[in-house]
Amino acid sequence: MKLSFTAAVAAAAFSTHASAFLVVLDSNNEYCIMQVKYIPGNDWDTDATTGAITTLPSSIPVYNDGDAGNTIAQNGVNDPTGEILAAVKAFSGTITVFDPVSGNVLTGASLPTMTNADLEWCQSYSTFAPEHYCKADGAWVGSGQEGTLGGTLKECCEDNHPESVYNSCIEKATGIVSMGDASWYGDQTDQKCVRNCDTLNLFDPDSTNSLSLHSFADDAAGSSNTEYECGGLRPEWLDQDYANEDLCCDDVFTSLQGDFCAYKSTTGSKPAPTPAYTGTYEWYVDGSNSICKQDCVVGSPVSCGGTIEAASVELYTSAADCCSAQLAWLPSAGCEARSIAGENNPTDLFWASSDGCREDCTGSTNCESAPSSAKLYSDAEECCKKANNWLDLEWCETRAARDFSSTSTGTGQWFVDYEDGVCHKDCGDNSAECELATSGSLNFFSSASDCCKGSLGSVDQDACVQGSTQGLTISTVPTNKWYVASGGSGSDQPCKEDCETSGSAPSCGGIVAKNGIRLYDSANDCCKQAYSWVAVDLCQVQSENAGVHTLKWYVDYGANVCKQDCEVDSNSPECDGYPEEQSTKMFASASACCAAKLSWIPKETCETASTTGVDPTDSDSPGTGEWRKNDSWSYCVLDCKESGTIAAGDNILDVQPFVSSGVKFYGTAAVDLASGDDYPPQCDGVTSDSSATQYKGSVTNCCKSINWVQAEVCYYLSTRGTPTQKYFADPSDRTKCVVHQTEDTAATGFYATPPAVVCEAGKVTLPADSEGVECVEDIGVSTKLYDSLDECCKKNVSWDVDSCKYGSQGTDAPGSGDYYIDWSIEQCVQDCNDEATGSQCNGIAKSWQTTYGSEETCCKQISWVNRRDCLYYQTR
Repeated sequence: MKLSFTAAVAAAAFSTHASAFLVVLDSNNEYCIMQVKYIPGNDWDTDATTGAITTLPSSIPVYNDGDAGNTIAQNGVNDPTGEILAAVKAFSGTITVFDPVSGNVLTGASLPTMTNADLEWCQSYSTFAPEHYCKADGAWVGSGQEGTLGGTLKECCEDNHPESVYNSCIEKATGIVSMGDASWYGDQTDQKCVRNCDTLNLFDPDSTNSLSLHSFADDAAGSSNTEYECGGLRPEWLDQDYANEDLCCDDVFTSLQGDFCAYKSTTGSKPAPTPAYTGTYEWYVDGSNSICKQDCVVGSPVSCGGTIEAASVELYTSAADCCSAQLAWLPSAGCEARSIAGENNPTDLFWASSDGCREDCTGSTNCESAPSSAKLYSDAEECCKKANNWLDLEWCETRAARDFSSTSTGTGQWFVDYEDGVCHKDCGDNSAECELATSGSLNFFSSASDCCKGSLGSVDQDACVQGSTQGLTISTVPTNKWYVASGGSGSDQPCKEDCETSGSAPSCGGIVAKNGIRLYDSANDCCKQAYSWVAVDLCQVQSENAGVHTLKWYVDYGANVCKQDCEVDSNSPECDGYPEEQSTKMFASASACCAAKLSWIPKETCETASTTGVDPTDSDSPGTGEWRKNDSWSYCVLDCKESGTIAAGDNILDVQPFVSSGVKFYGTAAVDLASGDDYPPQCDGVTSDSSATQYKGSVTNCCKSINWVQAEVCYYLSTRGTPTQKYFADPSDRTKCVVHQTEDTAATGFYATPPAVVCEAGKVTLPADSEGVECVEDIGVSTKLYDSLDECCKKNVSWDVDSCKYGSQGTDAPGSGDYYIDWSIEQCVQDCNDEATGSQCNGIAKSWQTTYGSEETCCKQISWVNRRDCLYYQTR
């Protein structure tokens, strides 16, 4: 039976109680390794834990089937296990026996006498029998090796000892006893680097004495001899020879991280328990979570994200380098901090949220995890200053605190509450003035007074401070000042006092929300400033004593009497209640009222009628004689009777509205109005609206108040005086303009000197550039007047000004004689009005049409039209 060295040692590594290996050396240090079958019943001893042989039996049966390979019979009986049994063979002389499991030297052994045949067998089949390997020509060759000479040692070993035995052949032949050179090469099967030595080498390949026994017991003791793994002798075809595992890993296994490959090649190859791979502790990116992690076992430290095996994963020496290279779109400080803190772990740094700054922490309701895209800051102050500088710094810092809550002290500053019309103090305790501000963009103040002044200037300051410090809304703070009632001047109480309503205080209108509401110190001030058009006495009495009358007198133009402001009573005919209009002027007595408002009625008559209820004998009011707007507010009229003669003492005689306005009254030789004259046609009756604004003798001022009508139009419609002599678009044909002037100015006698525009028989004769324009005297409120015919045409017929001007004068425009393109016929036509047959005229060119100085230039613009067909000719 042949036993190769590889097969023998392989069994040795896993020796059990059933079998063992022995290293046998004779006195010449020649040796062979054989397997010994453990046969139950024999009297050798083994260690119960390790299976190491401690004592050899006194005799060992010898079995040998030579080269037949048959199952060995024990005492003539086949071995039921089918194992190959071998007997220990040794050279002549003293022998020493080692147990490779324990490293013990076995003593007291009694081995049978070896025959020559046994010796030859051991010599022939022992892996390390020297004569079994190639020798130089002439040396002794062992049995069975004749005729195997090779030209070189290499050829001899290749022919006789292929594969792993080839290396041993070379070594033995050269006298170098070794089991490989312990260099490194790549094992592609296990994706790691291994040592160039037999897989179950019993000797330390790094030892200077290659025969120094390597004991497996050294593994348990942590011997440095275990820092390698023999991968078998390197195949001859494999051109790899590295001094250490790092060089091998870097060159052969480029798909693996170098440190991981080195681990697999050394530490990871140890027998169990094998130490785990702990990684390089360098950094790599986790793109799915936008964070960098350390190449180490998860959890130790917290930044570890698991070990990296593949070389395709880029590693960096620091978290900062990893973030800069792989997550450059993230804020660098934030990325680094989150990476060092570990995924889903707080950094205890600060970041800018939508409403301020927050701490990236846990353990508090005010903590909030920062998103991966957030920039992180070392403290709240830095975050607030750099990321939220539009927020109040103190507010921002207090809200960012980890321990901030609804009971926190806040900033202690004051801010406005417009809804309640007061200010609150930014604090969270139970004080009445406290309320935590929900926004840092508010204006903050050091005191309630400053806040009221700065943000609630329209609110009564005393009430604001009182409400702010007492936790009240402004609508619940009475000031006992006065405000304008919601009903305004038409209510029974135009001003009300800011106090709780009660039967004993009729002036109190209830406490109002004072945000934007103006308060007055007294009812009189309220009436004077808020109701300047209202009779102060009436307003004040109605405000201070709602329902109480003033007992003063006012005019009733409808009845031409004065009435008293008192409760209506059939027994008191003078009492007529409040005047219909609060702007009505009030008088202390009926006599004063009659003198001021009904002066055309005899004093006694007016007073008697006012106090007794008897109608006065003269009931018609002559009016004020002043200018006022007409009912439609489109022009101005005089406030006077529409017919009849002017009586002595009538107001219009004092006003003299035409003299004041510089307007001559038509139909009379004199400018001044006089008693006995007819009321002028500008009179539009006496208005009963005592609130109507009147402008004394200035029609100009009255027209200014009607800003939607052109001033010159209003002036003319109001006075019916001299026409404006200006131009306007003809209402019946807006492609022409007409002039505002009488049809025959010579017949009017209005002008002492010739006017700017002279008309005869309805047509302008002067000036010459407007000759022939139609003269029209009637205009309306919507008429727009222009200073010249040219301006009128430009404003109203801008697309064909010349045609407008000539048409307004009743003539045709002569045209320029140049050429333009009539696109409707795709021909060049002449800018003129000649309709004779053969003429090239086809009407006047519009302002938007381009003209050309010659027919040739014009025809070039429509080059696709045949030159003979380009020009237009009249055919009529």
